[in-house]
Amino acid sequence: MVGSIFFDLEKAFDSINHSLLINELPHYGISGKSKLLIESNLANRFQRVQLESSSSNSKRASTCSKVKHGVPQGLVFGPLLFILYINDLPNTIIHNATPILFADDTSILITGQISHKFQDLNLTFSQISEWFKQNSLSLNISKTYFIQFSTKSLNF
Repeated sequence: MVGSIFFDLEKAFDSINHSLLINELPHYGISGKSKLLIESNLANRFQRVQLESSSSNSKRASTCSKVKHGVPQGLVFGPLLFILYINDLPNTIIHNATPILFADDTSILITGQISHKFQDLNLTFSQISEWFKQNSLSLNISKTYFIQFSTKSLNF
């Protein structure tokens, strides 16, 4: 049996927890000035919402709040930080599941005997879902799929 689970994360790049990410960096040899550069890029960012009404010619704005989650998008830097953030995900899954990680696209190939198919599938799904939860990532169940692959039987 060979199958794959294709996971979809909700707002993956916006959900990266800065503290968790910064704590992961030394595990990948990122320290010293390199780590400080990444920290300074993420630290002291603030955001607010501003609404403008053309009919009443007025502006309203929320108060500024500190950004504690998310990486800048549109830069090469963003996907790299996301990959560093989820790079330890493969350590959490069972031996017959192979992760395929590319930026925020996560897929798992599962191989095994048909008799263990549903047990392995459920275990893998539970392990990955729990890892996502612990790392502040939200799984979009309606866009997450399982596909089973098979070959056409040959009759001789």
